[in-house]
Amino acid sequence: MIQKDWYFSNQDSICSFRSAGVLIRNNKILLQRDKGGAEYALPGGHVKIGETAAESLVREYKEETGAIITCEKLVWIEECFWHWNKKSANTISFYYLISLVNNSEIPDNGEFISQKDNCDVLLGWMPLESIQSLTIYPSFIKEKIFNISDNVEHFITVE
Repeated sequence: MIQKDWYFSNQDSICSFRSAGVLIRNNKILLQRDKGGAEYALPGGHVKIGETAAESLVREYKEETGAIITCEKLVWIEECFWHWNKKSANTISFYYLISLVNNSEIPDNGEFISQKDNCDVLLGWMPLESIQSLTIYPSFIKEKIFNISDNVEHFITVE
């Protein structure tokens, strides 16, 4: 496998492929944010060339939380068009409903720093009823988290 992310950039644009997990426990959802930041997202990361989106998510969770997960099912696919650092960005994201495996645990006593080296990402459990008041990406999660379809849903988002 090539150890390169599906992340391509030039002076005007960015294109990436990301995989993220929806992990719910005790009526809370695991979210991440940058240190000092107020925008939340579902944990995950870039898919590497030659790896599936599900394999990527298992790897990312192990790297970031130390936990072993399994991808139960793909629930959402998003094509997101946005701007970052004066560049046009296009990110394709796969979102999986996931569960912890073999008694893996993720701390539930406030936010914690990702286990990746030199990481400025904080992870923590947020009560589901609190996400309505957050700036969270993908924004459709505020509605869809309470009614996850049996079928994969596709979203095109322009931020």
